[in-house]
Amino acid sequence: MATNSYFNRQSSEQDVVEQLTIETIKIHGFDMYYIPRTLVNEDTLFGEDTLSKFEEAVPIEMYIESVDGFEGEGDFISKFGLQIKDSVSLIVSKKRFQAQLNHVVGRPQEGDLIYLPLTQGLFEIKFVEHENPFYQLGKLYTYKLSCELFTYSQEQIDTGVDSIDSLEDNRKEFSLKLTLGDRVSSTSDFYEGENIYQVSGVSGDSATFADATTTAKILDWDSTNSVLHITGIYGSLNTGGGSDTIKGESSGAEYVLSTSTTTTVIVPQDSTQSVTGTADVAGDNESIEFEIDSDGIFDFTDIDPFSEGNYS
Repeated sequence: MATNSYFNRQSSEQDVVEQLTIETIKIHGFDMYYIPRTLVNEDTLFGEDTLSKFEEAVPIEMYIESVDGFEGEGDFISKFGLQIKDSVSLIVSKKRFQAQLNHVVGRPQEGDLIYLPLTQGLFEIKFVEHENPFYQLGKLYTYKLSCELFTYSQEQIDTGVDSIDSLEDNRKEFSLKLTLGDRVSSTSDFYEGENIYQVSGVSGDSATFADATTTAKILDWDSTNSVLHITGIYGSLNTGGGSDTIKGESSGAEYVLSTSTTTTVIVPQDSTQSVTGTADVAGDNESIEFEIDSDGIFDFTDIDPFSEGNYS
């Protein structure tokens, strides 16, 4: 062979480099949680799943490569308001990852989450580089994970780790709580992330999504106590009447709507939103308050800043 047989790449030397890599990460790295994504209803056309779940958090040590701070665009004001675009590069040992997570996933997957207790931040893996460093002594020892700050989109987070689960639980403080009565039809039940709707004065098979007067999305469903937390409300919810029901778009589950309660502030989706009936829930006044508050942020008066007070 062309290579020198006296300097061939021995597995013992590879093991030394691998153990040194693991030890370095253990010394200079941080304890984190790897949270694999579970697909619930995958769209095979776009490769997406808006109903993803995160049900397990596995502790593992990782090294933060970007030691000078978070990468990315950082915090800035855009036309959509305050945006936080932090990113971070993490290094994890291939051997340690397989030992800790081989029962869950074979390699780090794009779309999975990393929880960093140091900053209490939840980051989503955007890209996994498995060839850096490139074949030292003929072997790969680490994964490099390029991560961005996670943008929550109604995913269910129930890992059993309080510090992680609380990130999702806090969303209920900004939701509308509905207490449901008797089941009207269907043996199926609501599920988190499902769209629900109401057709005023109509129930049963006659109530279709196309005729909906109110729509919303389920944030949390407590089937034991028949309590529903919803968000993204469009239209007016009627409560207290026998024909006032809530129906699931996909599940077909239908319940009588008894009462509704505002847990905190609900930002309406349009200026005409309100909830009528027995409950007193904030409606279009909220949008007016936000509009008034925004008036003091920007000054659109035509004043020359270089005139030194002489505007004539």
